[in-house]
Amino acid sequence: MNLSDYVNSQFDPTLSWKDLEWIREESGLPIMLKGIQCIEDAKTAASLGVDAIALSNHGGRQLDGAPAPIELLPSVIDAVGNSIEVLVDGGARRGSDVVKACALGARAVMFGRPYLYGLGAAGELGVQWALDHITSGISRTMALIGETSIKNLSSEIIVKR
Repeated sequence: MNLSDYVNSQFDPTLSWKDLEWIREESGLPIMLKGIQCIEDAKTAASLGVDAIALSNHGGRQLDGAPAPIELLPSVIDAVGNSIEVLVDGGARRGSDVVKACALGARAVMFGRPYLYGLGAAGELGVQWALDHITSGISRTMALIGETSIKNLSSEIIVKR
């Protein structure tokens, strides 16, 4: 099996919104859907009682034309309000990225590349450095904007170019 065939075998084209009911019954756990890429899917997830969604373009690897999660975030927040937790997955490389996403309404920010780069460069110490880089960047950004709590952030701090 070549790489392309292997990757394609990892996707189930029959998966649908109807599968959520089965997942909920089988697991009894809260459900977060990762990979939401449009407002309509965010609304559908909220209407079906999903606990959280993660806006994600899968690092741009799966569908290279998909919007960056941060670009989608304000419209999704406007569409679903507080009815569902909205997380951002991907694109965060520094603490200021986390602060921006939270200011735009994200409940949390997920990231993979920074700590994977750290792991590859220096093992466990590299992961710690990457996490310290993110957390110190959050603290520095919060200090520079004069805010002491993530809960108090609003989109007014975002300057669009």
